[in-house]
Amino acid sequence: MSLLACVVVALAWNGFAGTAFAAPPSNDAIGGATVVSALPYTATLDTSQATTDATDAQANQECGAPATNNSVWFKYTAGPTDTRVAADTTGSTYSTGVLIATGTPGALVLEGCGPVSSGVPTTPGTTYYIMVFADFGPGGTLHVSIHGPGPVPANDKIAHATPIAPLPFSTNVDASGATTDFVDKQANESCGAPATGNSVWYKFTPGLKHNLLFDASASDYEVGVLVATASEGKLSTIACGPILVTAALKPHTTYYVMAFDAFGEGGGTLRMSISEAPTAKLHVQKYAHIDAHGVVHVKGTYSCTRVTHLRISGTLVEIVGDQVVTGTFNTLGIPASICNGGPHLWSGLVVPPSKAHFEKGKAAVFASGFACGRIACASANETALVNLLVKPGGAATAAHVVRQHADVAPLVTRRTYGNTRHHKTASWGR
Repeated sequence: MSLLACVVVALAWNGFAGTAFAAPPSNDAIGGATVVSALPYTATLDTSQATTDATDAQANQECGAPATNNSVWFKYTAGPTDTRVAADTTGSTYSTGVLIATGTPGALVLEGCGPVSSGVPTTPGTTYYIMVFADFGPGGTLHVSIHGPGPVPANDKIAHATPIAPLPFSTNVDASGATTDFVDKQANESCGAPATGNSVWYKFTPGLKHNLLFDASASDYEVGVLVATASEGKLSTIACGPILVTAALKPHTTYYVMAFDAFGEGGGTLRMSISEAPTAKLHVQKYAHIDAHGVVHVKGTYSCTRVTHLRISGTLVEIVGDQVVTGTFNTLGIPASICNGGPHLWSGLVVPPSKAHFEKGKAAVFASGFACGRIACASANETALVNLLVKPGGAATAAHVVRQHADVAPLVTRRTYGNTRHHKTASWGR
């Protein structure tokens, strides 16, 4: 028998005994959930062969994660002195989600969930099921830490506020062991947050004027942000609100920033970034001309910074005899690449409504600019009286600017599923 034949016979008898296939982890299903007997608990495991099933789907109904791929389960029964259980998967090699539930398999009651980490208050004697899963794509190497409240952070009190420097600045801190005190309460008097639990403090003394964006949207609990001036116990709030806050800061003034649990549910992992906010300014030229088709050409200038998309739109209103003639314009498609802080031209076309027309004379223009960055949007509005000319280049009187203002609004673009973030309607702040 040839050597090749011997090899073929050997393979036929032995099959594929030399080929190894990885098995799903033992805690792949809730019935095999790893029992966590004491906190803190840490584990590292390969979830690449883990599966998903109907229990995962039922638990995720209220959470709304994009997927519950490659899930693994843990369970912990709270002791008489426990107040909180949390799971953190920071350092894992794949995109992770965490879900914490009570109840029984197939009839689980969601307590908390979110990307990367989640934590919930506990009741003694209650069993908490913790599912860790891939919310996008497949699993990989999971690093999980399950723990109760963390230690008291170094910046728990305003006297030990962490300096913000340099910009942009980011912070990642376990605030579950942070406390609250009379300073928090005094600062909140002019803000009106439901609670100021688990507060941590930061401070900043700018050398230049700044318009800063405080973004805590990546945190795993309902974060409130408050920006104030003055001294301990005599803080004057200049900006506050849930999740995303902007504040205009003056040079050579010390500002204190408090990040806190806005609903007093025990805090969690605070992930906050501080950077310059988007800006936008808008101006309407003092005249506009009517072309041969009766279309009004409205023009102006704009400037913006830290913006990836810009749109300018508005309305033109003119009284013609006993009629009020109204038309709208929309500039859609202004290149964001020229948002470099300098002035740039914009123009819009206003088509008159049917059975009506614009005429030479004065008209009101209500213009709005909407400029969005990665996380937040800035708006700029101007109302002006302009002169409509039959053709460009004619004489015109100066336009009178009636009103102009700009503000910033949040635009959350990150993963936002779960009920440990953004699950309450917050009507507080300023």
